[in-house]
Amino acid sequence: MLTRSYTAGIAGVEGYLLTVEADVRQGLPGMTVIGRATGAVGEARERVRGALAHCGHDVRPRRQVVNLAPADRRKDSPGVDVAVAAALLAAHEIVPEAALERVMFWGELALDGAVRSAAGTLVVADCAKRHGFAAVAVPEANAAEAALIPDIDVLPVRTLPELIAHLRGEKSIEPYVLPANSLTVQPTDLPDMADVRGQLLGRVAVEVMVAGGHNLLFHGPPGVGKTMLARRAAGLYPSLDREAALEVTKIHSVANGLVSGQLQSRPPMRMPHHTVSPAGLLGGGTPARPGEVSLAHRGLLFLDELPEFPRGCLEGMREPLEEGAVTLVRASYAVRFPARFQLMAAMNPCPCGFLGHPDRSCCDPVAAVQRYQQKLSGPLMDRIDLVVPLWPASTEELVASGPGEPTRLVRKRIEQARGRQRDRLHGTRWQTNAEIPAADGAMERLCALQPDAARLLTQLARARKLSPRAQHRLRRVARTVADLRRPNDDIDAPIRAEDVAEAAQLRRLPEMREG
Repeated sequence: MLTRSYTAGIAGVEGYLLTVEADVRQGLPGMTVIGRATGAVGEARERVRGALAHCGHDVRPRRQVVNLAPADRRKDSPGVDVAVAAALLAAHEIVPEAALERVMFWGELALDGAVRSAAGTLVVADCAKRHGFAAVAVPEANAAEAALIPDIDVLPVRTLPELIAHLRGEKSIEPYVLPANSLTVQPTDLPDMADVRGQLLGRVAVEVMVAGGHNLLFHGPPGVGKTMLARRAAGLYPSLDREAALEVTKIHSVANGLVSGQLQSRPPMRMPHHTVSPAGLLGGGTPARPGEVSLAHRGLLFLDELPEFPRGCLEGMREPLEEGAVTLVRASYAVRFPARFQLMAAMNPCPCGFLGHPDRSCCDPVAAVQRYQQKLSGPLMDRIDLVVPLWPASTEELVASGPGEPTRLVRKRIEQARGRQRDRLHGTRWQTNAEIPAADGAMERLCALQPDAARLLTQLARARKLSPRAQHRLRRVARTVADLRRPNDDIDAPIRAEDVAEAAQLRRLPEMREG
């Protein structure tokens, strides 16, 4: 007898419909699973056989063939176990085939029939809704996660016998309902910008970075507040809208396997150590999983001690910084993960950290300093809009400055600036100034310059030998500066020379030591 059930395959962070066909007939007893079943799915045969043996019903020995369609796509998640078992149960006439038609199944089976959680449940529930299923049966531990997708019944399943009773109409499983206050994650307590005394240039750089979606590199000696500013930058971001929050939560569902019954409405902040591998940063493994750049999607990725990261990590970030996604290419398939993050990084000017320090001398040889700074390639630096030096403030300056401006006031200005950008970019696929492309006249239209501003930009390009990409980035930063400084101006008002000058002050490369 031939029967079908339905589940989902996961490609990156998106789901696709997967049909499980089970054919049971007379022949040599055994089970064969076909359809590019790799990894954990290749072992599903033994898990399903063990679970069926403990389901409490008579499963007669027969020849059993299970096909996972489409056959040309890899299947490597143990979450298909329950769908395989459901199709076989219908083929053995233990459950009615009609009961499988409008339900998508997901979950890993234990040998005793228990249903265990599986990574990517939120993606599967979203796939079920898109394909018009009325319900999705998931492990009880994943029910709150699946219920984040509206307008679809979520059936929390603990064991295979419980699922059989539901499909036979003997004892229904009640759909899971999220508590009313569980749709979003409330903002957590984050360090306040008021803790930062002095470092006016650093504070301005962080504000411009968050307001315009730009990338930022701090350079300076140890202990001047680079990491302190980075930790407080996370509190300046506006909350994500529901669509963006769903994107972020789906990535974490695929990566971590289990998320709470809440959308992640706060932009994520990731701070990987410089010993991270390229696969850990960019994504990889078998099956492919998102890396830190994808886990920071719609949020902030902070890399401390930037030159200490492996060369493969640094150069591998060039694609996601430019395209907003990372593509992992393997011999037989390719996976694309979203990675539209903001990069915030920090570095010392030299290995010892004191090159250019007003009170301490650098003890590194010239060659060592040059090797250290050359770890950051020109193409990578071209993709960083803001390069800002930080120097230690004197005791007198720290005492005189008093507490800094609090986060709530800075965030208010940022929200106003982002509102101007939304109005300006309405009808386009871009959301922030940093995303404005140089092609198709978008730069001239959205970042127009006053004549004196255009002359100043030309002078800066000649004096600093700026590449065309770096000049475009300087214009985008100047547009963000204008949005922050003049919130009442027309949103399409040309950029002024003082905006270009301030943007230029926010891009000063580390001092080079001559040989």
